[in-house]
Amino acid sequence: MKIKRLRAFRGMTQDGLARALGKSRSLVSFLERTGSVNPYTLNEICSILQTRPEELEPGLAAWQDDGSGDYRLMAAKDELIERLKEENRFLRETISNQWKLFRELKQHE
Repeated sequence: MKIKRLRAFRGMTQDGLARALGKSRSLVSFLERTGSVNPYTLNEICSILQTRPEELEPGLAAWQDDGSGDYRLMAAKDELIERLKEENRFLRETISNQWKLFRELKQHE
């Protein structure tokens, strides 16, 4: 499990994650050490850390230390960039449509 690395990347402490989960810090420590986590708790952790379960399971993503203490999820980088680009396009289109609607409503006043 890569919970510790993603938690640290997100700037969370074990105590912070434990509080968000409603669990003890020692349980979070155990989960990080052993990777032994039930699916329900894994989904809660993913929700808090804003990730998907497959990004935390061994062998599905490669972490790389860039030397600064920050960890980057290299395996999902390109996919994440594409998702963000798509979201950006969607938001730009939505804003543009809202401005058009606003102008139309202004003309009918």
